Amino acid sequence: MRRDNKKITIKFILFSLLLIGVVYAILQTNLQINGTAKIKANTWDIHFDNIVVNENSVSIGENDSAATIDPDNNCKVDFEVTLSLPGDFYEFTIDVVNEGTIDGMIGELNKTLKVNNEAVSEAPDYLDYIVTYSDGVEIEENHKISAGTTETYLVRLEFKTDIEELPEATTISTSLLPQYIQADSTATHVLHPHSLYNVLKEEAENGGIAKKFTGLHKDSFTVMGTHDIYHWYLDISATGDLIHNKDNVIFAGFCWQILRTTDTGGTKLMFNGYPNEGKCNNPSAAITRSYYVNFTNSPAYVGYMYNPSTKISHRGSGWAEEGSLYGNGVTYNNGIYTLTDTTSSADNNHHYSCNNTSGQCNSVRYYYSNSNYTILNDGRNIEQALTDMLSADNVNQTNSVVKTTVDNWYRNNMTSYTSKLEDTIFCNDRSISEYGGWNPNGGNITSSFNFLKFNNYSIKRDLECLNETDQFSLENSKAKLTYPVGLPTASEMNLYNNNSARTLPNSIWLMTPYRFTTNISVYIHEYTGFVTVPYEIDGYYGVRPVISLAPGTVYYFGDGSKNNPYIVE
Repeated sequence: MRRDNKKITIKFILFSLLLIGVVYAILQTNLQINGTAKIKANTWDIHFDNIVVNENSVSIGENDSAATIDPDNNCKVDFEVTLSLPGDFYEFTIDVVNEGTIDGMIGELNKTLKVNNEAVSEAPDYLDYIVTYSDGVEIEENHKISAGTTETYLVRLEFKTDIEELPEATTISTSLLPQYIQADSTATHVLHPHSLYNVLKEEAENGGIAKKFTGLHKDSFTVMGTHDIYHWYLDISATGDLIHNKDNVIFAGFCWQILRTTDTGGTKLMFNGYPNEGKCNNPSAAITRSYYVNFTNSPAYVGYMYNPSTKISHRGSGWAEEGSLYGNGVTYNNGIYTLTDTTSSADNNHHYSCNNTSGQCNSVRYYYSNSNYTILNDGRNIEQALTDMLSADNVNQTNSVVKTTVDNWYRNNMTSYTSKLEDTIFCNDRSISEYGGWNPNGGNITSSFNFLKFNNYSIKRDLECLNETDQFSLENSKAKLTYPVGLPTASEMNLYNNNSARTLPNSIWLMTPYRFTTNISVYIHEYTGFVTVPYEIDGYYGVRPVISLAPGTVYYFGDGSKNNPYIVE
């Protein structure tokens, strides 16, 4: 990219509320009104107020001027700003306030643009010119702004980052002229639709029972998310009913609970049963109960998907025959394993054994925990076997039982709603925190093999997903989902802080591995509200799918309570 000092000067004159066509039957005429007017006992007063400039916008230069409302015309805002390089932007929100007694609606949303004083039909390739509601929803004609209400617009000018060469210095003048007229029977949305993302954001900003997440995160496989993440949170002494009187949603004919927002601006929802007369007081919230996998004796089985051809499993307990050699490594030639650096007993540095005194064999034992061992074949050592089972590019070949359960439910119930969802990451974090006896070079033969989210409470709240093969999404060829649906993670459920996320009456499966001893352990969320490990390794627990509503998804009715859920249309 050529970088020079040529400037792009954006001169933005925002005219609004050119009010024409206010029809009154008595006068049988159209009235054009700017600002405030009184007609008989009624008052027309729709105007701009409260400009808030994004703090990351470009600085106002010596010859520029910040966005301000014209003191002589409260329906006009002016600003002038210089954008020099790709990525520069100027963004602000501005309130549209109806303080009158007459309902208004948008007749037309006129946008004009001039480049070097010549009118153009659209913005140049290097410039984005965006005007929406503050939650990203497109501004629609015939949208009603009722008397006594306020709406917020978002205005953004941005020098695109994907431009290959800087354009010549260009002066751009632009104007926005929403035409507000008296509302009639065609007006829609008496209440401006509200973003579900903003439900949690406003709860957090107003000191409610939600917080802004400050840890590491990754919610998209293809883009870097720029939105703040918000989640429900209660102090340890509070009761979960406070949250569960605010987090209920009806979408696609099902009840859902809001888990959190995403860094791409979406909203994650967890299945919560079936509506009953428009309410979400559900005695059973799982779609069914299921095993996680059919088999549990290999580290490979912690995968939401796994590769059965690479698995190594627990093969037995018992030390090698008396007099057998143990090695700290192996070589492999012509189908024969040979132990290296041998001793007469297993210890933290000598895990391999051929179960004989020669130290050579076609397949070799690997002792990973006391006398528990697995068997390696085909020349693989333990490091290669772990990579094959947990992080190789081809690791995700076969669905777990629980994934098959989730996918079948989605296929039968949700495919017509896919366009309303975002492709977000569902994290099956198989990264390792402690190898224990699985590390042949100093692995403690008495300690366990633990995954990253094993025992560090702060790490378990981390929303980052380290390995590409664990980032299940539609667009990830190495961890490719069939549908945009998954399960909650231990990190997400721990964000609540106490039992406020309880899943009565079912304990449910999570996507997060815990550890391997002689069998796998995968986290569950107990019905009482705590993330824990199941008592039964091959347990039969509830399944509650998770989806993520696309950014800008709004609701028109409801307050989030069980008796009055948010209704998403």
